[in-house]
Amino acid sequence: MAIIIAGLVGLFENRSVENVAHEALRYDVELEDHGDDLRAAVLDVRHYHRDLYIQVLSGEEITRNDLANFENAYARLEKEINELDRLGVRDPDAPQPEDIRTMANEYHEGFRPAIELVETDRAAFEKASERGLKQINEMESAAAEIDKLGEELSADSLQDVDRAATTATLVMLAVIGGLLFAGAVLAYLAVRVVNELRRLYAEQQASAEKLAEASQAKTDFLADVSHELRTPLAILRGTGELGLEVQRDGVHVEFLEEMVAESVKMSRMVDDLLFLARSDSTSPPLKPEPVEVAPFLAEMARRAEVLARERGASFRAALTGEGELQADPTRIEQAVLILVDNAAKYGSRGGQITLASSVTRSGELRVMVENHGPGIPKEELPHIFERFYRVDKTRSRQLGGTGLGLPIAKTIVEAHGGWIEAASRSGEGTRMSLYFPLSDTSQPTGESRGRLALGNTP
Repeated sequence: MAIIIAGLVGLFENRSVENVAHEALRYDVELEDHGDDLRAAVLDVRHYHRDLYIQVLSGEEITRNDLANFENAYARLEKEINELDRLGVRDPDAPQPEDIRTMANEYHEGFRPAIELVETDRAAFEKASERGLKQINEMESAAAEIDKLGEELSADSLQDVDRAATTATLVMLAVIGGLLFAGAVLAYLAVRVVNELRRLYAEQQASAEKLAEASQAKTDFLADVSHELRTPLAILRGTGELGLEVQRDGVHVEFLEEMVAESVKMSRMVDDLLFLARSDSTSPPLKPEPVEVAPFLAEMARRAEVLARERGASFRAALTGEGELQADPTRIEQAVLILVDNAAKYGSRGGQITLASSVTRSGELRVMVENHGPGIPKEELPHIFERFYRVDKTRSRQLGGTGLGLPIAKTIVEAHGGWIEAASRSGEGTRMSLYFPLSDTSQPTGESRGRLALGNTP
């Protein structure tokens, strides 16, 4: 009778602790995590909004890539709002997902059309931009309130778990006292059960604390780096480049060039940090060195041909261009081979892969990889550089694709100060182009940087 009663009491108390902990993880911690992600998405939108505004103030034109970055950030914001809506916010006094969605829609409907008015009605654009920033701040405040609510609920839940575990411990100790009458052996075994419960609870509490620290660190990192570093660096670089354009012969040219160079360097470091914060794996550090273009391209073409033929495709090289790159040759080659591998995998079976290069009028080295095959649907093209995104999921699994190749290539190219563009049409093929600034030329102007071609014939 004593053993049966002890077993039932222990089972009941364990189930009570499990239920309390499960409820905390199912809603409270999830609410805090969604609040973190929503706030990070709002800050991302604010970053690209400010980038557009700063470009207009600096006299630069807004490119399609700039608009794509802004629209992608807004799409991520909508995604986070939808995820929060699926979880739900139980506190009726807290901001609700539908309220935040309404704010987001009003912001986008007010600011996005104003971008088209930059050339014709700049005052309207600036007015819409200021109003949009206020709306973003309201959304950020709402997200912060949800995040704070999640933190408070998580803290309360952990206290509930602690109280439940304490109650369970006290009950078990009382049971142990009764079991002492049944024998020393039974008492010894009961003590071991209590110690095991304490150990499991300590591990669970430590995991919850690590989760909270990681969430807070992620929020602080994204907010501080995006707001405190990228925007000032963009302003610093834009000011330096504007100064160089206004007066190339002045006594301050060296200082302006050094300021621009250092701001570019710092911007790349910030990009690496953001990649680490949003990735499950770390990005390899770059080891830049002077690289002669012609011999480097020839060696890279040899390895690309081997890879293409291993994939069952024919290969053609059309390489031109002279000059010098300040770059990590291993990482650049990695980015190009990723594109060659993708072109062979997703092109026509036995089709031809073309690797070409040239120097653009504005002084960049362009490396192009082209195939002939099914191509990429127009609606999928804006998403191909997103992590884990796969156009043909079934075929990608069969070929061992993970959806990480293009994001890695994009990160490497951007870490070298270049950019990547994609052009494709269904049934005809796909062309990927990488652009790298040469050491003896100026950086690309606003008109030529960062494009994402949608549905263009390769």
